[in-house]
Amino acid sequence: MDCQEEMGGILLGNSISSRQQLIAAIVLALLFGFYHGMTGTIVRGGLVFCSTLLVCLPLPGMLATWLAQKRVLQQAESLGAALLRLQRLAVLAETDTLLFPYRDVLTQGEPHIAALMPEGMSQAGLLALAAAAERGATHPIGCAIYATAMERCLRLPRVSAQAEQAHHGAEALCTGDTVRVGAIDWLRAEGVHFSAELLTTADQMYCRGESVVALSMGKRARGLIALSYDMSDSVRAVLAELARADMTPILFTSSAQKFAHALAKQLGISTAYGNLSAKKCAREAQFLQSRGHIVALLDVAANSSQIPPGTADVHLVILSSQSAETGKDTASDVADIAIPSIAALPPLVALSRRMSVACNHSHSIALFGALIFLLAATIFFPWFDGSFMSPHIAVTCLIFLALLALLPIRRI
Repeated sequence: MDCQEEMGGILLGNSISSRQQLIAAIVLALLFGFYHGMTGTIVRGGLVFCSTLLVCLPLPGMLATWLAQKRVLQQAESLGAALLRLQRLAVLAETDTLLFPYRDVLTQGEPHIAALMPEGMSQAGLLALAAAAERGATHPIGCAIYATAMERCLRLPRVSAQAEQAHHGAEALCTGDTVRVGAIDWLRAEGVHFSAELLTTADQMYCRGESVVALSMGKRARGLIALSYDMSDSVRAVLAELARADMTPILFTSSAQKFAHALAKQLGISTAYGNLSAKKCAREAQFLQSRGHIVALLDVAANSSQIPPGTADVHLVILSSQSAETGKDTASDVADIAIPSIAALPPLVALSRRMSVACNHSHSIALFGALIFLLAATIFFPWFDGSFMSPHIAVTCLIFLALLALLPIRRI
């Protein structure tokens, strides 16, 4: 839904609170009008009905909400954020948990090979065999392995029957043996044997915050390839700022749990899940919601189509460099808010909370102001021979309440 359409809906009283206040205003006006019509004249009852309805209308709160949203849209635009579903910003203000993946959200660019640990073969042979199996791969790790082999001008062995296994790795046939390149857990599930030295080295790589893939030929592991990503220096500060805002960051990655624990330690966060794909993350979000948490899910636009709509209370995406210029993205059908990077999230959360507090204060001012006027009108009605409840005074009161309701919006 377009942001202007949402604001127009609120102005027409389509929000639940505005509808409730409008119904209450009509009921209260009918009661006051009926009472004064029965005890006085029908004309007086009609005037009291009109005055009560005017004062109790939710117009001041609706006007304050409209102005608040205009200010929020301007400030969100200055942050590079696109509020695709403006109403979800109020939910973001109450969010206490943030789920996000490691790759593309925290990382910059493509992965690069950090170390090669062959067993029974040379480093060049390990890289060449892995690159041959990863030829034509679409996963960034497979692409990095193949690109590095090409940069080093390695001669790749001939392989056949290549196949990429989603969330696991790739496999191919080479001289009659099955060659697999991928996660250690996947290879072990396929019956591949790892030496104690390789497993110890893999643990050391995980502790350094490196992603590890293994290569096997037949039923024997032949080596490890460690890959790492570049991360912005500000990532740790951003996550710390979210934690100070009472939002718990939870990282997930499809790599091993040991790698996830190492990342959590590096980033200074308490919770990280390994062996968790984007689809499995949807189940984790639903579990957190069942525990009473309000969950925001952050992902890149390219992966947003893999996540079912409604998985989290708020779905945020990071725009690609091309879509950041136009403000549009193919993920807009399922995403609520689009941001240029995770660094824009803390100020956006602060903005949503300022908007929520300001709108609540504005609605409270309008509501209690109307009640005070009705109480005063009831007390002073006999003294002024009913003139205190005239429509002219009611309109003046409504304008005064609208001006008071706009005061908190200045703090956004």
